[in-house]
Amino acid sequence: MLLRSALLAPVSVLLVAGCGHAATPATVASAPTHVVVAPPPPRPAALAEGAIRRSTIRSVVEAGFGAFLQKVSVDDQPVFVGGRFHGFRIASLEAESFRGVDLRPGDVVIRVDGMSIEHPEEAILAFNALPVASELRVDYERDGVARSLRYQIVDDEAPATPKRAK
Repeated sequence: MLLRSALLAPVSVLLVAGCGHAATPATVASAPTHVVVAPPPPRPAALAEGAIRRSTIRSVVEAGFGAFLQKVSVDDQPVFVGGRFHGFRIASLEAESFRGVDLRPGDVVIRVDGMSIEHPEEAILAFNALPVASELRVDYERDGVARSLRYQIVDDEAPATPKRAK
């Protein structure tokens, strides 16, 4: 009985859907033939040099820290200077995801938005704070020379309107 019900379920859905209004040939012939096409969404304005869209930041953060780590890998051992934690050396970067970003294997990432990344919890905290940050700053070192990447985070979405209580 259960097997028969499972097999008949798709048939019963088709029968119920078909029992609405039966179209006669006259009805079909008089049906409107025009199609309304919605206009394409507006193209986002070009970004200034050194800027990144907040929607881009949000989509990366929403995908999760694990998804981000699939695009960049660091050496297993952190870099120490004078016996103290200094940063993590980049082992590899997914070329497509980091095109145009001045980071490369061998660079040592020291801080993200001024936050230390010595412990996993600190790195996750810095990552999760990005959607509300005003800029993305990555302090790093290349061949012993301190460098910094700075991207202004530009709002490109309408701010959420708070719902009024009734």
